Amino acid sequence: MAFDHRYLDSGSLAELVSGADVVLLPYDSVDQVTSGILIEAVAALRPVVATRFPHAVELLGDGTGLLVPHGDVAAIAAAVRSIITDDGVVRGLASATAAHAPELLWPAVAQRYHRLAAGLAARTGSRPRVVPASQRAPATATAPVTATAPATAAR
Repeated sequence: MAFDHRYLDSGSLAELVSGADVVLLPYDSVDQVTSGILIEAVAALRPVVATRFPHAVELLGDGTGLLVPHGDVAAIAAAVRSIITDDGVVRGLASATAAHAPELLWPAVAQRYHRLAAGLAARTGSRPRVVPASQRAPATATAPVTATAPATAAR
């Protein structure tokens, strides 16, 4: 097991997550609002084990991933063990995850934002301004990632 505490760009992060057998998100805080790694993992169809922070409960609560209590090491170990030893668990998670993944990918999210902006503009009589890609700010690096090679990515 090796831990990698580097900041990763979006491409490197996506590559790391997509190569993981399990993505583990053991956040300590019950107030953790969201997680980019969670979105990356579900979009990459990777099995996820996460503590019960609001975004994880919302996204994984229907069986898309496994939720565990904060600080419960035995529950975390049992959840990870079930993914790596039980093909039925993996198939169930994969099926639920596949249903959510397309709506989480950036093009689908961007399309929803575009429809929202167009709807708001239509109500107010203004036109949304589209900024050409060449004028947009470059993507920023992500927060630190801790990964075990080759099977688990966590943040």
